[in-house]
Amino acid sequence: MFHLFKDRVHEPVAVAGMAGAAAALHAAWMANLLLFRWSRTDTLSPLYLFVACVFVIIFTLMLAWCRGRDCSDIRDRVLHAFCVAVFVFLAMTFPPVYGFGL
Repeated sequence: MFHLFKDRVHEPVAVAGMAGAAAALHAAWMANLLLFRWSRTDTLSPLYLFVACVFVIIFTLMLAWCRGRDCSDIRDRVLHAFCVAVFVFLAMTFPPVYGFGL
């Protein structure tokens, strides 16, 4: 059964996945902040659906743009964008930062 899986992931798919994940993480903390600041709903379903749609759209666009190209020139920039997105997501969902008020 495992012979169906390849030994490696193609570079355009990996770059598109990291770019989509970075954009989805940024969309997640921003939408979470907006959803719970001005909305009285306690469900997270719209938030998860929005973040999934952002990921799918960015992943599809980046995959279409990178398909058949050498992505080594943007690979480092996308990795850094992903690392920054993880750091900002963790910082903005940290309770003292998230619980600030104006």
